[in-house]
Amino acid sequence: MIARLEKLFHTILALEQPGALRVWFTSNAFHAPCFRLNSALKRHQPRFGTILDVGANTGQFAVAAALHFPDARIYSFEPLPEVYRELCRNISKRRNLRAFNCALGSTGGRLAFNRNAYSRLSSALAIASGNRYPRYRERNTSAIEVAVERLDDFARRLDLVPPVLLKMDVQGMEQAVLMGASRTLERIDFLLYETALVPLYENQPLFDEMHRFTVDLGYRLLAPMLLNKSRSGTIIEMDVLYQRASLGSRASRTCWV
Repeated sequence: MIARLEKLFHTILALEQPGALRVWFTSNAFHAPCFRLNSALKRHQPRFGTILDVGANTGQFAVAAALHFPDARIYSFEPLPEVYRELCRNISKRRNLRAFNCALGSTGGRLAFNRNAYSRLSSALAIASGNRYPRYRERNTSAIEVAVERLDDFARRLDLVPPVLLKMDVQGMEQAVLMGASRTLERIDFLLYETALVPLYENQPLFDEMHRFTVDLGYRLLAPMLLNKSRSGTIIEMDVLYQRASLGSRASRTCWV
């Protein structure tokens, strides 16, 4: 009951933001956590020139980002064909958004993918056998092959206006995306990605490993953002924001929302 009331409260807060009510009525891309995430993001970085939205799903993050950062060029990547079509419908009237039907990874070509009935859980990784969290219990998955490209190859087609944010929500494939972006990372100022604290997918790198990997790439942790908790209050996963260390030592402000 408390969790439902909390969800309702956050939805009402999100709907109070400019443009949110229109999104609520005109598309299925409204997602209160994405509005909360973008609000927290804007408190750390008021503007972006470019946002790379990797793991776009139906455009929940992209649509919220377009309202919070209206001057940004947003490039969204979604590998599942049917989800990509819905993404295109949701962003069709927004001139600063473009969508691409592919995954990003460490190599280019074709990628075996697990398509989940709940599309947000779809991943190149299988759901961990020991995962007992309720929203992962729906294991109605089917195998599919999707196109995959390296960001280093794809970025040649894009105009990356700084500051640049790379956002990833790729269900355990964050490290692979970064491995395929070694040159492009020189132009990326901020990283925002979802990372797990417990195994949700097979062979998924957890937060400790991802943090060390990201720091070794030359970024520093600015803040944890959204927290996803189990019913018992255990933190399962969270969104974390990193800034390129060479940009300066501006003190971070923790946004646990």
